[in-house]
Amino acid sequence: MKYEILIVFLLLLSSCSEPISKNKEKSVYEKSPPISNEDSLRIQDYWSKANQSGVYSQERQKYLDSILLIKPDTAYIWQQKAMPLYKERKYSLGKPFLAKAVLYDSVKYLDYSAFVKCLFSKEYEESILEFLEAKNKFGDRYVMDHTYNFYIGISYLQLNQFIKAKDFLIRSRDQQFKDFPNEPPEEACHYLDWFYLGVAAYELKEYESAIEFFDTSLKVYTNFGDALYYKGISHYKMGNKDEAELALRMAKENRENTINEDQVYYVIYPYQVFHKLSPLAGNNK
Repeated sequence: MKYEILIVFLLLLSSCSEPISKNKEKSVYEKSPPISNEDSLRIQDYWSKANQSGVYSQERQKYLDSILLIKPDTAYIWQQKAMPLYKERKYSLGKPFLAKAVLYDSVKYLDYSAFVKCLFSKEYEESILEFLEAKNKFGDRYVMDHTYNFYIGISYLQLNQFIKAKDFLIRSRDQQFKDFPNEPPEEACHYLDWFYLGVAAYELKEYESAIEFFDTSLKVYTNFGDALYYKGISHYKMGNKDEAELALRMAKENRENTINEDQVYYVIYPYQVFHKLSPLAGNNK
């Protein structure tokens, strides 16, 4: 296992020293000179020791620092320094490391930085700008299982710019329809896209459309508590008392069926009702 990790890391290092091709994003920095065999062995040793240390430990950070003293343009190591700090909600400490990762490899880490700023540090304006830059440079891509447009859409939701939010979420939906033409609509488009389209419509007081979006999300994620909650509130706004009470009762019964992305262990998602800190997610019935 250690040998496999070493091989992967050496490949990462070697890729950092390759000349930039005409088809790749040009860098704003000068590549560091090739390292000696002795330095390569030192890096191997530091990397091995880093992986034997706790991911959140100061020891691991020091070993990563030692690698960067030898090869300061290794974007992956800068990302490895940033990642645990963001998971620990030490955003101001992680931010300059994340910026270094983008500086040395924007192709790989620009969209990752935008994703982190959207979900972790809640720097929505910066996230939008970085995603727009990534769209301009690389086209409409995906990062962490979602489209760039998806993250731009939920960032605009958090900035109360609901028309723009809906516009980008529709772009995300249509992008997925194009990318997965053989899937039924509710499956071609991620259930969270449908959920946030419902939220955007709800905020725009388009309650009938909101309910349709929530119902589509529920076709994929059955008994999705957050979708049931906003569906109930939408019915309430329309004066549909019986439908509202039914949906809200079902939402409470299914409060454990909340957003199930990997990042929920570290962050609360926009408009997530039944997160760990919410009184609505308690065990009292």
